[in-house]
Amino acid sequence: MKLIAAADKNWAIGKDGELLVRISEDMKNFSAMTTGNVIVMGRKTLESFPGGKPLPNRVNIVLTHKKDYNGKGAIVVHSEEELWEELSKYDTESIFVTGGESIYLSLIHISEPTRLD
Repeated sequence: MKLIAAADKNWAIGKDGELLVRISEDMKNFSAMTTGNVIVMGRKTLESFPGGKPLPNRVNIVLTHKKDYNGKGAIVVHSEEELWEELSKYDTESIFVTGGESIYLSLIHISEPTRLD
């Protein structure tokens, strides 16, 4: 499992549900790395995507505590236990944790950070 994020020099990753900046090369890199793989995110991250829809050509998994959340075509789980059950179906090398902050904080203990320059 990999954590993927763009952070500024103070390790901020976003503000008010938006990325801090949109850098074309970073967006292309994110797309290249995650296409054909599994992305794990929170509800607010999914809602920040264009149209609030899952990203194409990826398995989109949303962890949320909102029991009635639809997810607009994403796989929705409501606990870390459900998440692990769902993730067990995939190769761990194909899984990318994509945010937001609460998802990173709850899952970071199981990932060993690798800096990609």
